[in-house]
Amino acid sequence: MLRSDVEQLAERSLLRGLMDDPTPVEEMRGWLRPGDFADTWHRALYTGVIERQVAGEPVHPQAMADALVDRLGARLADRPRFAALITATPYTPNTLAYARMVLDTGLRRELVGLGVLLRAAAVQSAADRTSVPLTTTCNLVDVGLDAAASRWAAATGAPQRQDNVVPLALRAAFRNGEAQEGAARYLDAHPGRDVDAERSHVVELVGALIAHPETVAQVASWLPIAAIADPGWRLIYGTTIELTELGEPIDLVSVAWAARQHAQHGPALPSLEELGQAVEAGWYAFPTVTARTVATDQARRLADTGAHQLQQAAANPGVLIGDLVDTGHTLTNALRRTAAALPVDHDTTARVVAMPAVARAQELAR
Repeated sequence: MLRSDVEQLAERSLLRGLMDDPTPVEEMRGWLRPGDFADTWHRALYTGVIERQVAGEPVHPQAMADALVDRLGARLADRPRFAALITATPYTPNTLAYARMVLDTGLRRELVGLGVLLRAAAVQSAADRTSVPLTTTCNLVDVGLDAAASRWAAATGAPQRQDNVVPLALRAAFRNGEAQEGAARYLDAHPGRDVDAERSHVVELVGALIAHPETVAQVASWLPIAAIADPGWRLIYGTTIELTELGEPIDLVSVAWAARQHAQHGPALPSLEELGQAVEAGWYAFPTVTARTVATDQARRLADTGAHQLQQAAANPGVLIGDLVDTGHTLTNALRRTAAALPVDHDTTARVVAMPAVARAQELAR
């Protein structure tokens, strides 16, 4: 039994039930949208049922077949499909239950699409080196998550949160898949993550932090220790944070000594030569600039990982819609914390100090 076949059966049964008795339309039209139907023909038919029911016109199969021809034309209306609808419905259809099934599937697709939006926003923030694309999209995604939670609560009769109010200006943003489709095309047009480059950026940042310990607390506020993928450098970074919190001195010797004690049973630490080279390079680095590079890497990693987890969870019928919404909010909150390391506008100061001396003089002379 294919899941897609079951979902199609639910859509057909719902539409056939509505053509028999359109009374439930008044209850479900507030939370079930045409976009929740996976089949575009079903979407058009559901839209027609709503319109005719509101207008007080008949919605029996013959009337809907004629209406669909008027809306789509004879070819797209595909009259023979009405035969499948007539035979799909049980003798005693539970129309509202079928509507909730369609909504469940539609919301899962919608929530997965929100993950795509976050991935695209992380790529754009990495390209722009600013936080605006990511934070703005996080706000928009939170609206989409709250809208999904509100619709599901309205459909199931569950109590709604009092603060779960979707702004009117943003409600239309999730009534079609255009934004998600555009985000998917944007992702396809940009290269994927470079794991080796991300590791190199972490090494540069840890070296800069040891060389400039006054910046450790600021970086630690948005970059958790667990976010460092390389186990050895994760321990070095965690040791640097620990020494800072204890008020201990931060230098190559102190960090190496403390890390050696922590790594008695693993993981393997980077060589002393590699750590020394990182700290030496850190003396000539600008920690803020290096931290922003790592922040963009982390934003992309978080968005990719979170979107994948959201997709996997949405594909599991045992995961509740409310749990998916909570997962989405957890992801947007994590991305906001990471985006806090990036400037709101293009930071010309960071760009100037990172330039070679000659280019910097040319810039100032303009």
